[in-house]
Formats: sequence, C-alpha cells, structure tokens
Amino acid sequence: MLAAGCFFLLSAGCSRVPEGNVEDGERWYKLHRCNGCHGEDGTGGRGPVLAGTPLSFNRFLHKVRSPDSAIMPAYGNDRLPDKDAGEIYLWLLQQNKE
Repeated sequence: MLAAGCFFLLSAGCSRVPEGNVEDGERWYKLHRCNGCHGEDGTGGRGPVLAGTPLSFNRFLHKVRSPDSAIMPAYGNDRLPDKDAGEIYLWLLQQNKE
C-alpha cells in the first residue's frame, strides 16, 4: 500500500502542467527564436514538430535544458526561466487544437 502511494505521488509530480499565459508563450517562443527551427506554429522545420507535444512538461523542460542535439542550444534557467518555458509549453499544446 505504501509503495502504491509513493508511486502515485511520484507520477503526479512528473506529469505536472505549468500555469501561465498562453499568449505569452507564443511571444517567448518567437523571442527565443524557437520558430527558426521548429516552425512559426511549432509544426516543424529543421527541428522536430513541437505543436501538440506528447511530452510531459518535465520531459519538455529537460530537453530545453539539456538537448540531445548538437544544433539546439541549451537554455538554462538564467536564459529561459521555468515560468516562461511553461508558457511556451502551454502555447505548443494549444497549437494541436486549432
């Protein structure tokens, strides 16, 4: 029973969805020039499609902080705060619904 409770708490923490402003997410996406590789609306280009990403926010943030690509720069918290990354993530999720 204790193990099940711990698993629930861990999985809930891993799937957190950030709070923020979707419109600001679009602004941060363009300001940080994500559109140069991932397309104006996240539908891809030189970089992979991000619109409607299936990634959890934690996984998305990990890839932003430590990309597994030589082309994409790493965005540390000093360069892209978690709140701004969260707003980008929310905006990308919304791109799948339009």
